Amino acid sequence: MSGLDYRRRANRVLGLVFCLFAAAAGGKYLYPDNIAARLLLIVAEAALVGGIADWFAVTALFRRPLGFPWHTALIPASREKIIVAIAAAVQNELLSKESIKQRLAGVRLVDLVIKWLEEEDRQALLPGLAARYAQAAWDNIDIPAVARFGQKWLKASLHEADLSAYGRQGLAWALAAGRADRLIGHLLAALTAAVNQDSTRHAIERHLTRYSRTAAQNWWQKLVLSLAEATDTVNLSEAAAVLHAELLLILRDLAVDDHPVRVWARARLAAAAARLEDDPGWAADIDAWQKGLAGRLRLEETLAAVVALATRNAPPDWPAAWAARQAEKLWTAFRADPDLQDWAEAQLQATLSRFIDSEHELVATVVRDALARLSDEDLSRFIEDKVGEDLAWIRINGSVVGGIVGLLLFLFLHYLYDPYLVPLIYSLLK
Repeated sequence: MSGLDYRRRANRVLGLVFCLFAAAAGGKYLYPDNIAARLLLIVAEAALVGGIADWFAVTALFRRPLGFPWHTALIPASREKIIVAIAAAVQNELLSKESIKQRLAGVRLVDLVIKWLEEEDRQALLPGLAARYAQAAWDNIDIPAVARFGQKWLKASLHEADLSAYGRQGLAWALAAGRADRLIGHLLAALTAAVNQDSTRHAIERHLTRYSRTAAQNWWQKLVLSLAEATDTVNLSEAAAVLHAELLLILRDLAVDDHPVRVWARARLAAAAARLEDDPGWAADIDAWQKGLAGRLRLEETLAAVVALATRNAPPDWPAAWAARQAEKLWTAFRADPDLQDWAEAQLQATLSRFIDSEHELVATVVRDALARLSDEDLSRFIEDKVGEDLAWIRINGSVVGGIVGLLLFLFLHYLYDPYLVPLIYSLLK
């Protein structure tokens, strides 16, 4: 009920009481000795006085009744205090931190977000946003800035990374899983395939020939070498073939897992892993080398060239298409993973909790700003609208209670005071 409606109803009741009083006064004038007329007049008079008194009290809260200036229009006069009190009540009681958090804790935010995004008109929202922002970022890319950021990130990552721990873990994993032996096997197989080529034998022969020419420094050494080759005492081609065959034989022997060299290599790798774990000197040396490399790393021009090459050769709309596909994949994976949804829910709740703790003062600020924009009349109307029903009953109850009090007084005076108490008082005074 609005303030105007409650006033109309209370005014109608007060008008009815006034009419009752006028009728009772006329009845008393016509029938001065009639007890019922006297009773009705006293009750109506008390009800009218009570109604007028409560009308004055309620009206004095918001304005000056009949222009009466003293202690009236209390709400406009206490405007600032009321605004501060209302803001404090809303912030600390109606919307306290604890109450907001309790209400949020009873709501699964992730489910609301999923439901909202999966409505028909919003299913393309995430892919569309991802595509639009990715394309805008690609079209307006700042290559020098990207290169600087990339170099800064690489240097920071290299500076902070624990390479000794990574090396120790990598070696331990490779040894435990047999990866080191398989890697050595692959390398030996590739090396054997490369050596088992005629070009390798020719390379060995060229090396021997070059070495023989370099080793013969004096004229007589060159003469002896020429005579040996002429008489086939020294045959470099055959020597190259023998060395080639011997090299192949060594590589095939190394392919056996229990070859002494393989066993030695495994032992050395295990010792290196243990040393990385137990020897602080190695860790310190690796850390010093790592930080020195991070300080000397200069990749900005290279990264800028790579980014420029990518922007020139990439299809113009690939960022949008790629981002849309990734957004759809991520959303599908998110929808199918309850654990990920629980994690997202925990993150949302924690983020909102931190926001409430840090920004809860905004509640009072918003309330104060909203109320401060109201004029005195608007503020009075605002409060009347909220409590109009109660104010109407205060005024109506004033007339009702006044009438009841008038009835009780009449009964007391007519049936107790006049017939019994007055004679008793006179007898005591004589």
